[in-house]
Amino acid sequence: MRRGAIPVAVACLILSLVPPAVAAHCSAPPTGDIAEHSLLNPSTPAERRLRLADQLLCSALAGNAASQELAGTLYLQGRSRRGNVLPRDISRARRLLTAAAHRGRRHAMHRLAELELVDGHAYEAALWTRVEHEIYGTAKPMVEQLHQRAEAGISPDAHLDTEVALKVLAIREAIAMDTSPSP
Repeated sequence: MRRGAIPVAVACLILSLVPPAVAAHCSAPPTGDIAEHSLLNPSTPAERRLRLADQLLCSALAGNAASQELAGTLYLQGRSRRGNVLPRDISRARRLLTAAAHRGRRHAMHRLAELELVDGHAYEAALWTRVEHEIYGTAKPMVEQLHQRAEAGISPDAHLDTEVALKVLAIREAIAMDTSPSP
């Protein structure tokens, strides 16, 4: 491991305990650059992929929504995804995907809905599916099927409608803040 790199296990522990402001010093390249530099390529040496995973987790810890989304997805898939060096960890996946979804990341919303449905949480699955639909419009065919399955498990609920409306409002505000120019 190179000097100064945060081991994946340590970064995971930090991610679960430390507020994002503490990780502001992380200087990881953009998430797309990390992915493009063979993070998931099995032919890339494992040590290199571990360093890239460290950078991804550092970026996620610093509050980068795209990194949170990718890291959450990788934790959800675990080593069953070819080339992935991160272990399957549903708890970390849920935390990272939730953080990314709250910043408007569509794929994170979709993954959270799937995760909640698999865990038997139909209400939460319906919530994230509806939030995604409200923000991004017509759902993709797979998401629409997920929505129908989730809806079959619950009855129409005013509480759900209220939660969806509040989440959509907060996420739209977060998206606006992320896209507004810095002073």
